[in-house]
Amino acid sequence: MALNLNYAANTYLAVTLPSASSYLHQPASLALLHPAAAHVGQLDAMADVQLVSVPKDEWEMSEAKREEILAAFEAVGRVDVQEPKQRAKRGGDEL
Repeated sequence: MALNLNYAANTYLAVTLPSASSYLHQPASLALLHPAAAHVGQLDAMADVQLVSVPKDEWEMSEAKREEILAAFEAVGRVDVQEPKQRAKRGGDEL
């Protein structure tokens, strides 16, 4: 299932959960860890990696706010801030 992500409006966090985490059975409850967060879904086929979104205005409010949000999720697993990636064209007119 492809996720419809809007990097202009949100910052996305990939939360890798340990195998003993209760969040593996109810990943949507990750959104309860911080009031600005929303659970987006599973990242690719990896059930232990869940994607959470935070509105850009909340994320960019201050360094202290970012640290507060990250700390909430780091308490349950590893957190990686996702960056939008440009897709490379295949084929094309290379000479």
